[in-house]
Amino acid sequence: MTTTRDSVTDFVGSLEDDISRIAICGTSYSDIGGVARVIEQQAVELRDEGYDIEIFTLEGTRKPPEDVSLHALGHFETSPYKEVDKLLTLASLSALNFVRSANRFDLIIAHRFPFSTLGHAAKVIHNVPYVYWSHPSGSSDELFEGLAHIWARVQHHLETKNYAVRKADYLCAVSEESGEYIEAKTGRESIVVPNTITESRFEDVADEETINERFDLTPEDTVVLHVGRISPRKNIHRLIEAFQAAREEETECKLLLVGEESMPEYSERVRELAGDDVVLTGFVDDETLAGVYKRSDVYATCSLSEGWGLPLSEASYFDLEIVAFESIPAVKSLSNTHQVAEENYGEFSEKLNAVLDAGTMTTEEDD
Repeated sequence: MTTTRDSVTDFVGSLEDDISRIAICGTSYSDIGGVARVIEQQAVELRDEGYDIEIFTLEGTRKPPEDVSLHALGHFETSPYKEVDKLLTLASLSALNFVRSANRFDLIIAHRFPFSTLGHAAKVIHNVPYVYWSHPSGSSDELFEGLAHIWARVQHHLETKNYAVRKADYLCAVSEESGEYIEAKTGRESIVVPNTITESRFEDVADEETINERFDLTPEDTVVLHVGRISPRKNIHRLIEAFQAAREEETECKLLLVGEESMPEYSERVRELAGDDVVLTGFVDDETLAGVYKRSDVYATCSLSEGWGLPLSEASYFDLEIVAFESIPAVKSLSNTHQVAEENYGEFSEKLNAVLDAGTMTTEEDD
């Protein structure tokens, strides 16, 4: 039977070990990416409970929480391909120093490869308890071609079936679905700790006039929002098609796509599909993001696979109606959600249209 903990502090507090100093590790601590958000939330929550926290990452461009140290081990700025850094780091001096000094920690929480391997090395050498925090709910290799396809398969293996994952002291997952998935891959029972948002990120909120002016919106526009990188993994092209099918005759409705365009070829495909009713904002800071959430009317995503779906939690925090496939774990835990059968784009358009027409609808439970 899967164990569930309400929060990361609840999980850490349940451990028998005497824990004071914790290393939280992940591939990226930047202004974009769901894993970075989870690391930030864990660091803030554990710090507030009196733990001494340090963050280790490959790319560390975001300012860490107050009283939390940040260490960047990678070399993303000089690597031709960022994914290469995940392999290069294992053979780097910075990784060796991390393992050598890991005995100063009482617990290591590792999000994704290569910190799963480094966490396991610290466990073997120093007997430091190591937690692997699992995010994937499925492989995404079918979304890519060539070397990217091969690497997606390799990386998925490293984050599910790899020896370092299977031998973690504790195996945590961000949702029941993700927990069941990692259990099937490792044969290990997982501990489910649902994601939560870092509310302090949204203390400053850009006003509606600023948002309208910046993104060419009128006060009368109804806004459908999506937050996340512009990538095949997020299925952005199908979201645009579903939105356009839902609003064929509606002129005062815009789809706002908030996220970094990190894949030029895919971005070009998305822009070719997008009409005047679709706005690509690129990356925005937290104050602007909060203002966008507050300005929007509906949150919609056609993503097929998420470990949790943190932007949905953020949308719920701002009381937005949410339209998403039922395969996204967050949909089942949040209010104001309208669940759609996976890959049923006709139903998706119908529900999105109904939500927009109604203005304020009952939740999925009342449908």
